[in-house]
Amino acid sequence: MVSNSLKKLIIKGIGLFSLVRGLNLFVLVLAQFVSAFFLFAPEYNGISILLDFNFWMIVVATSLSVASGYIFNAFFDEEKDLINRPQKTLLERNVSAQTKLAVYFVLIFFALLAASYVSFRAVIFFAVYMGAMVLYSIFIKRFLFIGNLTSALLTILPFFAVTVYFRNFSLEIFTHAAYLFLLISMRELIKDLHNLKGDLSHRYQTIPGVFGERTTKQFFTVLVLCAYGVVFLLFQFFELQSMALYFIFALISLSVCTSILWFTHSQKILSFIHLGIKLVILVGILSLPLLRISL
Repeated sequence: MVSNSLKKLIIKGIGLFSLVRGLNLFVLVLAQFVSAFFLFAPEYNGISILLDFNFWMIVVATSLSVASGYIFNAFFDEEKDLINRPQKTLLERNVSAQTKLAVYFVLIFFALLAASYVSFRAVIFFAVYMGAMVLYSIFIKRFLFIGNLTSALLTILPFFAVTVYFRNFSLEIFTHAAYLFLLISMRELIKDLHNLKGDLSHRYQTIPGVFGERTTKQFFTVLVLCAYGVVFLLFQFFELQSMALYFIFALISLSVCTSILWFTHSQKILSFIHLGIKLVILVGILSLPLLRISL
C-alpha cells in the first residue's frame, strides 16, 4: 500500500509536471536538436553537435526559461482556467503557491546559470526573454491582436536562440519560421475560440470575444491561405527534398481543419482541431530529416 504522504507527493509531482507543460518542453527540446541537425547547422555532423557543451546549455536554458514562464503565467490564469479547463487546473492546485514561487525562481536561476556558460550575450537574451514572458502574463495577453502576436513570437523565439548560436540567418530559415509562426497563430485562434467563456468572464480582449465566431473563422482561413503562400515560396526557391511530402500532408490537414471549423460550434471539435494543428507542428519537426533525403 502506498502511504498518504507518498500519494500526495506523487499528485504534487504530476501537478508540477502539468504546470511546466512537461510534454511541451519535451517537444521543444526535440525540436531544438532536430532543427540543429537538419536545418540550422546542416554542415555540422550530428556527433559534433551532441558533443557541443555550449549547445546543450542553450537547450537547458531554453527549457528552464520556458518552464518558468508557464509557472508565472499560471498565477494569473488560474481563475480563468478553472472555467476553461477545470480538471487540469484542480490538479495543478495541489502545488501550493509557495512551491510554485520557489520553483519559479529556481528555474530562473539555473536558466541564467546555464546561459552564462555560453556567453554574456546568451544571459542577456534569456533574461530579456523571461522578462517578456512576465510582461505578457501580467499585461500584454489581455489586449486584442497584440496578445496573440506576442504569444506566437514568444513560442518561436527559443528557436532563434539556436539560430543565433549557429549564426545561421539565411532566408530559408526565416521562411520556415514564418510558416511556423502561422501555424502557432492558427493554434492561438482556435484556443481563444475554445476558451471564449473564461476569457469573457475575465475581460480578455480576444478576437472571438470582440469580433465573434464567424470573423474568427475568417481570420483562421486567411492564416491558412497565408500558409499556402509560404509553402509555395518554399517549393519555388528552396530544396525541400523529401520534406515536400510533409508540406503536402500539412496543407491537406489544414484544409480539412478549416472545412470542419466552418461547420461546427462544438467544443469537442474545436479541441480536435487544436490537437490537429499541434500534430501538424509535431510532424513538421519530426520531418526535418527529410531535408537531406532526395525524393
